[in-house]
Amino acid sequence: MKRKIRVGILGLGRAGRYMHAPELALSPELFELVAACDHAPDRRRDLPPQFAHAAIYTSLEEMLADKRIEMITVATRNPDHTPHTLAVLESGKYAVVDKPVAISTEQADQLEKAAAAYPGKLFFRYNRRFEPAFCKVRELMLSGILGRIGMVKIYRHPGFVRRLDWQTLTEFKGGMFNNWGPHLVDQALQLLDAPVADLWCDLQHNVTAGDADDQVKLLLRGSNGRVADVEVSTTVTLPGRLYEVWGERGSLLVSLEEKTVQLRYLDPEQKLKPLTAVRDNFPLVYGNPDENLRFIEEDLPIETGSTHILQRGHVLKPGEPVDPERGYTYPDTMWGHIYAAVTERVPYPITVAQGLEVVRIIERARQAGKYVPHKSQLSQ
Repeated sequence: MKRKIRVGILGLGRAGRYMHAPELALSPELFELVAACDHAPDRRRDLPPQFAHAAIYTSLEEMLADKRIEMITVATRNPDHTPHTLAVLESGKYAVVDKPVAISTEQADQLEKAAAAYPGKLFFRYNRRFEPAFCKVRELMLSGILGRIGMVKIYRHPGFVRRLDWQTLTEFKGGMFNNWGPHLVDQALQLLDAPVADLWCDLQHNVTAGDADDQVKLLLRGSNGRVADVEVSTTVTLPGRLYEVWGERGSLLVSLEEKTVQLRYLDPEQKLKPLTAVRDNFPLVYGNPDENLRFIEEDLPIETGSTHILQRGHVLKPGEPVDPERGYTYPDTMWGHIYAAVTERVPYPITVAQGLEVVRIIERARQAGKYVPHKSQLSQ
């Protein structure tokens, strides 16, 4: 019988109760939820069934004193992620920190030092690294079937949403760049497969309350010449695709349904002759009249395997339609990797260096973006 890791959840807002708790409950043979904590009385009431046997604390200090707890997953507000994580690590417990794991390079440096002081104790919640669609896209890129990759596009348009919670306030480091940005920048860096040589960013505030960004456009150019185009917005009423990849021998795309990867690529058996540009008059045709390109078109299924897909704490059954009113979906497979890292010393796929590079890229992008809040919203 496998031993269970005893876990506490710090923060009982949407993330703590509708994400962390139900995810842990999917692996009762691996994890036991023994404690939870929130300073706000209303957050400690009407908790889901997963908290039935958990001790409920009103302060982090109280929870850290509970010697039963081996691991604490941090689901507090963005500015508190790093200080709370440092306190957890200093208490000798494992720490799982939600995104953004840090809100500045200074905080990233603090986490880097703590990770060195407490090796193997810190885990970053970039759970979308394990999305089946992303994993399939990466697999196909690495296969070489598309040839040299020049462009990768990553989109997230989670509906036209006029939010007004704390996530819309810069005071609490809210906004879509801190909400969705860490996930997508992490994916982009993996698909870029090279250090970032240059970047461009535009941040806008259009429909939400507060003064934080609700639309992000980010371009990353790797030292290998590849470009990653990242787009996040809550102002889109007609969302399109999730991923596109352009290579010298073909392209792929993933639609919103995430059921298949659509491919169109040159027949691998077709050898292309070198081209020489013609300086003189050319036949009145478009392209190369002496070349007959043979394309292969495929729709490859995106296999979810044993991955559970959740939406606001609800586990979606195979084929169950997604309810847009319940928000976005996400996978649960991160916790299996964390368990293996703790109990079997299997390296966690998201290294500390990778996780903190995301923070540093986002800060560079903010500096490049020169974000100014939309004044008409601020005056309301």
